[in-house]
Amino acid sequence: MEPLYETTMINTGGRDGEVHSEDKSFSLNVKQPKQMTGEDTKETNPEQLFAAAYSACFNSALDGVLKKAKVENTGRVVKATAKLLKDEGDGGFKLGASIEVEFEDVDTDKAQQYVEDAHKLCPYSKMARDGIEVELKGTTK
Repeated sequence: MEPLYETTMINTGGRDGEVHSEDKSFSLNVKQPKQMTGEDTKETNPEQLFAAAYSACFNSALDGVLKKAKVENTGRVVKATAKLLKDEGDGGFKLGASIEVEFEDVDTDKAQQYVEDAHKLCPYSKMARDGIEVELKGTTK
């Protein structure tokens, strides 16, 4: 399938390095979180980057759901939480996530339905639920 959009990010140094886009329009230092190292840091980490992207994508999916339901001008805040979990299967780690949406002026039942409908549409939710297609390639200089 031909992609509608693609972007590439480059990392050097792993969790104690930096990440940037090919055109350098995005560049951040990354550091393991204090909970893993004991070191206090103001740098970001992969889980924060994932949560930021998931919250933005989910909120956009919610736009489509609300538009289809003819709900206009409803304020909302989407909070995505990325969780780094121990993977008992291989002794490594795995990701978990949660999404919480706070609406203005929407009853609880409708709010829950909108969130569930957005979860069906959001590409990040689909990835979390269905997996992701990954191409792997190792090269040398």
